[in-house]
Amino acid sequence: MEEKAKGVFVGLLDGTFSTLSRTWPTSLLLGGILFIPPAVLFGWAYGSLFDALARALERAGQEPGPLLAAMGLAYLWLLLAALAQGLVFLFVRACVTEHTARAARGQAAGPLQVASFILREKYARLLGQRVLQIAILSITLAAAVLLATLGIVLGVALHSDAIAILAGSVLGLGGIGVVTWLSIRYAVTLESLVVDGTGIERSIDASMDLVRHRWWRVLGYTLLFGLIVSFASSLVATPIMFFSTIRRFMRALEAVIRDPSGADGFNLVLLKLMAGLGRRFGILQYVQSLLGGFVTPVFMTLLFLQLKKGPELAVAPPATEGITGEPGEPGEPGEPAAPQQGTP
Repeated sequence: MEEKAKGVFVGLLDGTFSTLSRTWPTSLLLGGILFIPPAVLFGWAYGSLFDALARALERAGQEPGPLLAAMGLAYLWLLLAALAQGLVFLFVRACVTEHTARAARGQAAGPLQVASFILREKYARLLGQRVLQIAILSITLAAAVLLATLGIVLGVALHSDAIAILAGSVLGLGGIGVVTWLSIRYAVTLESLVVDGTGIERSIDASMDLVRHRWWRVLGYTLLFGLIVSFASSLVATPIMFFSTIRRFMRALEAVIRDPSGADGFNLVLLKLMAGLGRRFGILQYVQSLLGGFVTPVFMTLLFLQLKKGPELAVAPPATEGITGEPGEPGEPGEPAAPQQGTP
């Protein structure tokens, strides 16, 4: 069984890289353009936050109101940047998912055609789906935190540190476990909505049905793939960050050595250094988002098609040869790829 699971994962990776030869125009065009504004906003907000922290340290003991307002505004911009990044990535991922599904059916697809289709037919439902999932997960986590707090309060009321620690730990970790369990059960909700055209609630139910009895496998596949993507991102982004920041870091280090004014002085130099790296972190965010937009939607779409085959999770053939799923109507993802003209 373990060897079979490894074979499935290798097959998914092989299918992902095979399919990239057909989906890369959508990832490059849409992701390359749409990821720019969130990255710029993120870099600016990041620099503003550390600049506000540096000014707060410089003016320690003075009126805190303006500084707190500046830091609050910087945090607000970071939240807006995260929201913009999430909205853009959701759209790009949906477009690449649709392109992958069409490639699996042997259909031609252009980036603008796919983007127009997703924007008109799918994006509103995707937003509703994400809001519903976040609400469910947030309520679940809030309930777990409340129960853990009540357990701690009970232990304190009984003058028992052991009960307080045990209740808080068990209930808190249990809540995190439930949220993690639900998150994996929701792993292919987007793919269900985009590929099969299901509604919001039906896409969630479909994902939970597909992951049932295969929860650990899906967790392993997604976690291992996430580690691979993170490692690849670091290989690309680390040299960029290193060579673009080494001079600034050396100047900051020289300033500390010349005037070692204690912990506050070092902290101030460090915060000013971080404030000047906002643009670099924006570039890092852009590179990571773009790479994720290339491979993550393809992998998750192929995983979704594999899950539809049944409990055996047979290994997928390369996408260029067509991906067969469960029997479906003509034009559905489960149909074998139609032969293309010019293909031997």
